[in-house]
Amino acid sequence: MPNPIEQADLYDVIVLAGQRSPGQALVTGAGSPRNWDERKGYGLSGAFLVFTGDGLASFQVRLLFWEPQHFAQWDTFSRLLARPQLGARPKALDYYHPYHEPLGIKSVVVEDVLQLDQIEPGLWAQGIKFKQYRAPKPILSKPEGSTAQLNEPKAEDEADQSIVYLGEQMKNPTDSFGTIIGRVFGG
Repeated sequence: MPNPIEQADLYDVIVLAGQRSPGQALVTGAGSPRNWDERKGYGLSGAFLVFTGDGLASFQVRLLFWEPQHFAQWDTFSRLLARPQLGARPKALDYYHPYHEPLGIKSVVVEDVLQLDQIEPGLWAQGIKFKQYRAPKPILSKPEGSTAQLNEPKAEDEADQSIVYLGEQMKNPTDSFGTIIGRVFGG
């Protein structure tokens, strides 16, 4: 990512389909969301989390205009943001802004083009909402549980030892049913 102090002009625009935006661009709200599926069991407290892949970032760009040429440049730039024609398949657009480089945002679709707002005399703002486009890739994984064992109670009597033993057998059954009954009931 370029240094914003040494190369401030790179941060003042977005590049969309090879065209630089007019005026000054302020980008906000992008992130790197992750999708998790929460799987609960009946009668259980807690849940398993299954990572189902990276989510798609949504963010907003606000273009500030204060000179007449900004509006002329906007007329050309805004054509990139036009709604797709009926029946036509919309296409994602190549995108670049230094803030979004580490987030992997390289291609976007237009979610919304907001109205032009006058912020103060001589200064206007044009808002655009984007959503990241990324072709799907297969991924599915489950995080491992924590290995921390802070203040875990120890078995103190025979009943406690039986409970601990049964818990271990539920997690990793290694003994036969007869052996389990014998250990728990002393038979």
